Amino acid sequence: MSVTRPGGFVLNKIIFGFLAGALGVLVFHQLTLFGLLGRMPWSNWAPVQPFGVPAILNTTFWGGVWGIALAIMIARLPALFPRRPPNGLLYLMGAFVFGAVLPTLVGWYVVPLIKGGTLGPRGIWYNALIINGMWGLGTAFFLNLLTVRSLALTSKSPAASDA
Repeated sequence: MSVTRPGGFVLNKIIFGFLAGALGVLVFHQLTLFGLLGRMPWSNWAPVQPFGVPAILNTTFWGGVWGIALAIMIARLPALFPRRPPNGLLYLMGAFVFGAVLPTLVGWYVVPLIKGGTLGPRGIWYNALIINGMWGLGTAFFLNLLTVRSLALTSKSPAASDA
């Protein structure tokens, strides 16, 4: 389900991946935080070092970066992320596992090395797996919406019908 026009990789993987990841943070990640921990969504505007960017914007940006990684992985490993029914559930499960494992491990073991913090999970360890897994699920949902919408618009364009 990839677009074969010039710039298709950039559009589908990088731009749509970033948008889907950012939306995944703003919707799925934040609502899961609310459901698990009772934190009000979109309310953390505390500055994050070293640049003083508000935490919600920082998280949204990094969600977008991880969204690019997920979009590329979905494109490169279609057997792990089948989209067609009845395997659509496997697509969402694969995205959940991606989100639960990779960003969580980086948050536990790479970010503390850069920022000088404590390695490993903090607090209730499985909450991070659930919250980031829900981000992965939401990112896959939005990525599917964006790519399907893009394909629908491309197939209706005059340039597509001339070919």
